[in-house]
Amino acid sequence: MAVIIFDLDGTLINTGDIAIDAYKSAMAEFSVKPADLPTDEQILKTFGLPDREIWQSLMPNHTAEEQMAAFHLSSTRIDEAMRHRDILLPHAREVVHELHRRGYLLTTASNCGERYLDAVMTTQGIGHLFDEPLCLESVHGTRKADILRQLVARYGKAAKMYLVGDRYTDRDAAAEVGMPFIGCDFGFGDAAELTGAIYIVKDLPGLLNYFT
Repeated sequence: MAVIIFDLDGTLINTGDIAIDAYKSAMAEFSVKPADLPTDEQILKTFGLPDREIWQSLMPNHTAEEQMAAFHLSSTRIDEAMRHRDILLPHAREVVHELHRRGYLLTTASNCGERYLDAVMTTQGIGHLFDEPLCLESVHGTRKADILRQLVARYGKAAKMYLVGDRYTDRDAAAEVGMPFIGCDFGFGDAAELTGAIYIVKDLPGLLNYFT
């Protein structure tokens, strides 16, 4: 059995514009002055990190409670926006359909929360193609390697598993558990973050050339 584990942001989806607006509006409600708001580029660089790290970076002068409150507020706004937007990256829907048709077992390992993961799967119409997708919150973990260990326990060490992602957090998690990493050179990370990947794709259809 071969299992393909997908990261979400920058790999299958792009919520960049939605998240930037939601993050900035949430920070404004916690009295972050316009001059102190992070730039769009700074916000995008946090994508792929655990939520607590994101908000520690975005609101370093606020308490942990305020950071998490801003996170929950922004999450509500992002979830609502997803219901009215196609956030899948080009060809994502066709590629996951085809991989599923070819007999691969698909699941996820995302540093997001359960609410976000559920919203992606339901609003984008791809949930039925994935086997019990996981995120950091659903495994009560602190980093992506915790999710991968749960998936190894689920499918067994004999299963061939691959992690597909776009950030160094994906690469490092895969290396930590001894899992092959396939890098997406079209996401939020740069080329240096994909060092050590067994294969690099420039677009999602490139996965179909590897997983024949």
